[in-house]
Amino acid sequence: MVRVLVRIFAVIGLLSVLLMGGGVLLLTGIASDREALPEAVVLRLDLERPLRAAAADDPLEGLVTARGETLRDVVDALDRAAKDPRVKGLVARVGNNAQGIAATQELRAAVERFRQSGRFAYVHAETFGEFASGMQSYYLASGFEQVWMQPMGNVGITGILVTEGFYRGTLDKLGVVPQIGKRQEFKSAAEPYMETEATPANREMTESLVGDLFDQMVEGIAAGRGLDAAAVRQAVDRAPLLDREAVEAKLVDRLAYEDEMLAKAVAKAGPGAEEVELSRYAAAAGPLPPAPDAPVVALVTGAGAISRGRAEADPFGGGGGFGARDVVKAFDKAIEDKNVRAILFRVDSPGGSAVASEAVRRAVLRAKAAGKPVVVSMGDLAASGGYWVSMDADRIVAQPGTITGSIGVLGGKVVTTGLTEKLGIGYTLFSRGANAGMWSDKTPYDPAELARREAMLDDIYAKFTGLVAAGRDLPPEKVQQIARGRAWTGRQALELGLVDALGGAETALDQVRAAIGLQPGAPVRLVPFPRPRGRLELVMGLLGGGGEEAQADGVGARAAALVLGEALEPYRPVLSQLEPLLAAARQEERVLMMPPPGLPGY
Repeated sequence: MVRVLVRIFAVIGLLSVLLMGGGVLLLTGIASDREALPEAVVLRLDLERPLRAAAADDPLEGLVTARGETLRDVVDALDRAAKDPRVKGLVARVGNNAQGIAATQELRAAVERFRQSGRFAYVHAETFGEFASGMQSYYLASGFEQVWMQPMGNVGITGILVTEGFYRGTLDKLGVVPQIGKRQEFKSAAEPYMETEATPANREMTESLVGDLFDQMVEGIAAGRGLDAAAVRQAVDRAPLLDREAVEAKLVDRLAYEDEMLAKAVAKAGPGAEEVELSRYAAAAGPLPPAPDAPVVALVTGAGAISRGRAEADPFGGGGGFGARDVVKAFDKAIEDKNVRAILFRVDSPGGSAVASEAVRRAVLRAKAAGKPVVVSMGDLAASGGYWVSMDADRIVAQPGTITGSIGVLGGKVVTTGLTEKLGIGYTLFSRGANAGMWSDKTPYDPAELARREAMLDDIYAKFTGLVAAGRDLPPEKVQQIARGRAWTGRQALELGLVDALGGAETALDQVRAAIGLQPGAPVRLVPFPRPRGRLELVMGLLGGGGEEAQADGVGARAAALVLGEALEPYRPVLSQLEPLLAAARQEERVLMMPPPGLPGY
């Protein structure tokens, strides 16, 4: 806690300096011309910390958060490097289950494309898990040409374990009564607070998700290492493997330290070769010059829990969220831009507000009506509200490990009077209107209020399933079978007709090309909407008040929330389990939420 306070005060001090102008002068000096690159480059990439889903547009978020690279930045830089004769190879560092499984698959695919260009790719880990699971980090490493590990490390490919906690017993002791309804039986986000153990539907869904994701990782490791899937399964059942056992199982190529791998890589790259951080390379090399007549494709990103209005800093969820107003405005600008031929919509969201999701879906329809095809590229999660905003796109592309679907709804409140009475707190309520206390946490639903809540849930669910049937051109009876609040992997969703293809942003871009009459791989210009602001622009936006977004809340409060979010990063998997209850207690509109998957990396 002391460290968090120190960071908060440090940020406040930094902001004071910036406001006096010193920071502007400093950053102006940094904003220099591109530096020259050596003639032989070995790229370095640290994947111990998760990559951001989207670039920061808020001035404070861009300055405060520790890591600026997005998944798209890294993938684009690797694809750029694969065409640069100066780049000879790549060395990376892994070890933690930092990314979601779908993001891991996108990174693996980018590394594989880099290798296919004739360049080498080595990865090093001090250990894959040590006294924790290293399944997902090793899955990422298996996409590299050589896997190096420090002596004394181990390969902890122990499989996938999902632990779902149930707090109903604790809430009963506290006198807290959650009153949350759902449509239908697989919509399990509120189960930890409503039940004492998993329901049969929850068990069926989670077993299916875990089984398919495990199979995907086993198949990927087997393909990457040139092994039989049965041999990988045997290794999983023996794991964690000691260093020498991992070499014998052909899961690790060499036991050595990171500096030894770096020396080997530089020597392989040839005389005069130097290590260059991937982010530094991307800034120095710049993007490949687009073909003069390359069509412009707008890239719009929606990441995080979907809310009405603008995205706000969320210390529990990390960074900002998916503000519907932000995304709709990005669509508006892309629609108005005469140069934009199509829109690539990147969705990475567990859902959120139904009305906010509907506002974004309407923006997708308006883009299509304006003659600009929309293709969705799904990230780790595009479920519930995340699927709502996607379902009317011309085409939907998901990774095999994407969690999607969850076509259902939940809503209600948490009654806290039992707890407040234990604490000696009393309330007197004054109201006008028969249902004035409907959303109050001080009174349970009466029969009339409960009937209205149930009518709302029925209406939202009927609209959701009806829109899915229309948007995906599926028979309504089939939608009723595959909806029911159930989440699916991307691979399962493809079989069910909920998505059109499997792959990452490159696959989605080929879908865009097809939509506008181009051949696969034809040149296009992918332009982010809104355009990400550089560090100097972020500072100038902060000093200038940031316009509309800076007036929405206080600078100090947003800075504190962002710093707190960075400090809470290691605890986010635990905190995410409490999000549905916190949202219900705050009466937030999280009726289209996917339950926390409880899966590694999510």
